[in-house]
Amino acid sequence: MKIAVAGKGGAGKTSIAGTLARLLARDGLHVLAIDADSGPNLALTLGLTPEQAAVLPTLPEDVMRVSDGRLRPTRPLPGVRDGCAFSTPDGVELIVMARPEQAGTGCLSHLHGLVRVLVRDEPADGAHACVLDLDPSPEGFSRGIAAHVDLMLIVVEAYPASLHTARRMAALAADLAIPRIALVGNRIRAATDRDMLGALAGELGLDLLALVPFDDVFARAERIPAAPLDVDPRAPAMAAIAELCSRICGPLAVR
Repeated sequence: MKIAVAGKGGAGKTSIAGTLARLLARDGLHVLAIDADSGPNLALTLGLTPEQAAVLPTLPEDVMRVSDGRLRPTRPLPGVRDGCAFSTPDGVELIVMARPEQAGTGCLSHLHGLVRVLVRDEPADGAHACVLDLDPSPEGFSRGIAAHVDLMLIVVEAYPASLHTARRMAALAADLAIPRIALVGNRIRAATDRDMLGALAGELGLDLLALVPFDDVFARAERIPAAPLDVDPRAPAMAAIAELCSRICGPLAVR
C-alpha cells in the first residue's frame, strides 16, 4: 500500500501521516515514510528528537538531471534510497526530501521527480507500505509527486479555508488518476463539524474514512516536543488514527 497524505498547512497532516506510519510498522509491515514537505517535520512524529531530526540526511540534489527533455537519474536509485533512509524507533525508514536552509537556492522540481520515482519503485506487496507526507502547497501535485500512490488521504478541518483547500486537492488528485481518494476529518469538536465534513464528502463523492477528535495530545506533543503517539498512545486521537489504519489495511491496535 502506498499512501499520500495531503492537506492545508496546519491541518494536522504530518501528525496523522507519522502516526499512521508507526502503527503500520508496529503491525509488522516494512514502512518507508517520505517527508516531501518543504518545511520537514515528519521525523518528530516518528519518534526522533529535534537534535536527531536536524542532522538527518536529505536527498542529493545531483541525482536527477534533464536529458532529452525529461528528468532522469544520474546513478542507480536503490543506492540513493538506502543511503538516505534513516531508521526511526518503530522501524519506519524515513527519507527527508529536502531541508532548504537559505533563500534563493532554487526550486525543488528535480527532487520532486526523484521522490516520484522512489515511490514508484517501492514494493507493492502486502508486506510493505509507503507513506508520503506532501507539501501543503499545490506544487507537489503539479509535479506529479504522488502519481504512483494507491490512496490519497486529504486531511481537512471544518472551516471554510480548509474545505476550499480540500476541494482543490481532491480535483488535483483526480487529475493524477490516483485509484482512491478519501477525506480524513481532523480536530472534530461537535456534531456540526461532522455534518460539515460529511456534506463535503458527499459533494466530492469521496469516502470520509476517519474523524479524528480535537485532542490536546497534539499541543502537548508540540510543547515537549515529541511524537503524539509517545505522549499518550491511548489518547482519543490516536485511537481514531488506529481505526483509520484498520479501514485501510485491516485491524490494528494502538500499542
